[in-house]
Amino acid sequence: MSSTAIITPTTAAGRRWPLWTAAALAAGITGLHLFGTSEFVDPLLGADDLDDSVIQLFRALWHLCSLLLAALAVALAWAARAERTAARPVLALAWFIAAAFTCVFFTVNVAAFGGAVFTLPQWTLFVPLLVLIPLSR
Repeated sequence: MSSTAIITPTTAAGRRWPLWTAAALAAGITGLHLFGTSEFVDPLLGADDLDDSVIQLFRALWHLCSLLLAALAVALAWAARAERTAARPVLALAWFIAAAFTCVFFTVNVAAFGGAVFTLPQWTLFVPLLVLIPLSR
């Protein structure tokens, strides 16, 4: 009986593919947020029946979310290139941010729509990041 060894990457760069994949996914999420949400953003920004302060608060939150999503993609790309020890705190924060997006969207979904958890499916976009980030160790 022949035994086949399982080949695992032994170099530090060998386990970088999960981070590069996560960075690409995070960049895609950012792009989707920036260019694929006009059907939600435009009606809210143009709503005549909302107070101006509510509209401007929504505008500020949308831009803050845009910056946070872009920073997530940049942080993951940086961590993919960085030395492992230096990257750990950044990866922990990136994982926490992805977990926060997942939990908040899922919780709001359940609270607003009950069992119809895919009414606001944004939470599903961050699940792959939650899996990929720990794989880089």
